[in-house]
Amino acid sequence: MLDSVAINLHSSIRISSGKALYFDPFRIEESTGDADIVFVTHDHYDHFSPEDIVKVMKEDTIFVAPASTAALIRQTLQIPDERIVTVAPGDALEVSGIPVEVIASYNPGKRFHPKANGWVGYVVTVDGLRYYICGDMDITEEGKGVSCDVLLVPCGGTYTMNADEAAEFTGILNPKYAIPTHYGDPVGEKSCGSAFAEKAKVKAPDTTVVFKLF
Repeated sequence: MLDSVAINLHSSIRISSGKALYFDPFRIEESTGDADIVFVTHDHYDHFSPEDIVKVMKEDTIFVAPASTAALIRQTLQIPDERIVTVAPGDALEVSGIPVEVIASYNPGKRFHPKANGWVGYVVTVDGLRYYICGDMDITEEGKGVSCDVLLVPCGGTYTMNADEAAEFTGILNPKYAIPTHYGDPVGEKSCGSAFAEKAKVKAPDTTVVFKLF
């Protein structure tokens, strides 16, 4: 199920169907050099990892990132401006034929991911399915307004929603499928995914939970 989606670890996500889309590549073991587009949600080391981006990028890879991260991509990877798409919350655009919507991603009431930083999540449409890759966030008003078929939702707690909050968020969005992310390593217990699935049975009974981690 959802064979086009793979999670390497944490929030290191790959969606492939015609094009290879990478989100926050992190701890990539083997070089692939196949990324058509690399999306980065924010600056933190476990989401923006230059040494891992190098393993997946090729000569014409396009990069999509918020302003602060786009500057880091330009500086650390020496990527020319024509291959960097700088985005902000609320943007809607097309990147290499892929429809992309940009959603604010932040922690209300926590210091880890302030709204003022302009960090983001993404909704991408691939083969007619809308995938929402949340980035690091808790429940937000912007997130609650997203329509998606597949929700890749962080559930490890501390820096993101915990299992209970992620299930609540899933129930609000009511996607066809939910894939738990951002748990087990380096943040959150390995049990967070199964805890999320159990809670989603109650809070999001119409959603099928699909595991891509552990």
